[in-house]
Amino acid sequence: MVKLNENLRERRWGFIILGVYIFIALVYLFYDGWHHEWLEYGYAGVNQHFDFNVFGDMSWEIIAGEQVYYSTNNLHNFVYICYWTGTISYLSLITGNKWLRQGSIATMAFPIMSFFSTINPFVASEVFTLDIFTYHAYFLQIVYDMNHICGIILGVYNYKVLVKNDDKINFKQITPTIMFTWFLFILSRFTLQKWPFWAPGNEIGMIGTNQINNMPFVFYGLEYIIVVAILYIINAILYFTAPKVKSVFWKTVSPFAVFAILTITFVVLGLIELQDIPGSAFIQT
Repeated sequence: MVKLNENLRERRWGFIILGVYIFIALVYLFYDGWHHEWLEYGYAGVNQHFDFNVFGDMSWEIIAGEQVYYSTNNLHNFVYICYWTGTISYLSLITGNKWLRQGSIATMAFPIMSFFSTINPFVASEVFTLDIFTYHAYFLQIVYDMNHICGIILGVYNYKVLVKNDDKINFKQITPTIMFTWFLFILSRFTLQKWPFWAPGNEIGMIGTNQINNMPFVFYGLEYIIVVAILYIINAILYFTAPKVKSVFWKTVSPFAVFAILTITFVVLGLIELQDIPGSAFIQT
């Protein structure tokens, strides 16, 4: 029997966020069409609609080294790392489980980096314009934002609880969640690439590396070890610097600040690059 959180306020908010994630899941299931297609055809595109034809709406192949899409759906979002790290976060509120709470803190990098990666002032005509929110004219991007913002808020909140209880990052307790994200990355190789995914020509996935970066799948998924290392390094930094920060406020926001600064740095250096799929890849039928 699952033990529920004795903190009724946390448990209540956990169920509210659960409702948000159920809504997000329903959009993933029943909405045809996704971001890159919308950028080319707008809401008038034939695939930009809701229907109940769930499993027959994603048809694509690789022709001459390029993706060609005949129809699209958002089912690929069910291997989206941010969706499941968010799930871990609201489950931590519902159950009060320390392992889930630690996992929520350890992986808040994903929603922070994903959120800021879609607000890119470096491609805007002027930084202080609404150009930086171009992607956010698409309602599905707003659904992504709901996912990311919930993950960010819950991650920061869980870290605040940690600080309030005079506790620290527990490397044993953060490991299952970090390893779970590696599993999702491998799963995305099976679901977003043509089989066998290691064969020459099949390294291009339906969408970039777990939808985070414009980067082909290579090295049998072992390339994800870089992400695991970065997560442990950043959590180690938080572990050793937290006792030196006296202000509870700055202790609480420090994970958010670290990941936000890293994201901006990675974008500037070109290490984070959103996938750019040409309009010619979409066959409107």
